[in-house]
Amino acid sequence: MPPRLSVICPTYNRSKAILSTLESVRAQTMRDWEMLVVSDASDDDTDAVVSSLAARDRRIRLLRTERFGSQSGPTNIALREAEGEFIAYLDHDDHWEPDHLLRLWEAFDDGARFVATRARKVNAAGAVIATAHPLSMCWHPEIQLMSPLFENSCAGHAAGLAEKVGGWRESPVGLEDWDLWLRFADAGERCTTLLDRTVTLLDDPGTRTHGLAREFRHEIARFDDVRTARAAYRALSDSRLQERELLACEKDLLAWYGALAERGELVLPRGWRGGTGALAAAVESQLSENGTVWKGLAIVARDTHVSLCVPLSTMTAEHAERYARLFRATMHHQMAFLEDVLPHGSVLR
Repeated sequence: MPPRLSVICPTYNRSKAILSTLESVRAQTMRDWEMLVVSDASDDDTDAVVSSLAARDRRIRLLRTERFGSQSGPTNIALREAEGEFIAYLDHDDHWEPDHLLRLWEAFDDGARFVATRARKVNAAGAVIATAHPLSMCWHPEIQLMSPLFENSCAGHAAGLAEKVGGWRESPVGLEDWDLWLRFADAGERCTTLLDRTVTLLDDPGTRTHGLAREFRHEIARFDDVRTARAAYRALSDSRLQERELLACEKDLLAWYGALAERGELVLPRGWRGGTGALAAAVESQLSENGTVWKGLAIVARDTHVSLCVPLSTMTAEHAERYARLFRATMHHQMAFLEDVLPHGSVLR
């Protein structure tokens, strides 16, 4: 009889360090699963380590692929091999709490097809450095367009859903999971989110994610010369304007989330208390944690002008363009703030 859930874990040269990740799956209270560990042509002892554990637990299978250099290729191969009714993902350096698969399964059993739980991030020493804010688990296609929201180790979906939208796409700029979640949303799928914190993510500067270049940008303003662009950069970086920036952002988020909720389209996470009335406090709380709004500003010289931009972690130029259009259409207070601070006529509308 096929398992209810197939767990997919791509890996490369993780060696014995992968064992704690695999043991977090073996410790699940929901035990009807299979695990496909996909070695991306590892050239250390990773395959032997996984094979040794698989010999003791037949629910674990090792698949070996040619070298892809990213998770998408191995994951697509595992999707073809998976036998479960639903799919869950786990990076080879992340860990699950014992109830993770149970929480996913409960949502699937209620009719959900795309589910995500909350996570915390730890550094290489195991110290907690961040926990996903409850507001980040509110879901809507527009919110998914503007933010990755959750990583693949937090998510699961009905079998066949990824293939329906073209599978995991390979890209040198990464964020393959954000790209897939957005294509789910574009295909009409809706995400059920949970406030349960069931995932621990490793945030390590040595991992692939930290080394990825952000190829695409949200262009805020254009100038005739570098001198004017630098003056604009300094203006937006001025700490004395931070309170105004945050207030504009807060007003925009409240209006945006409020409009989505009024239309009955905003998905509040299971476990959320206070209904839509709690959104204002959640927005204020998240902004106080995040601090400054305009992070990572960059000046980019082009053939005919100089741009002031915010780098984006989108996989495609089309996604970056959609991001910019939605920002300009919905973030009215922030647009007004930019037009007040930057030179007349420079802000892109």
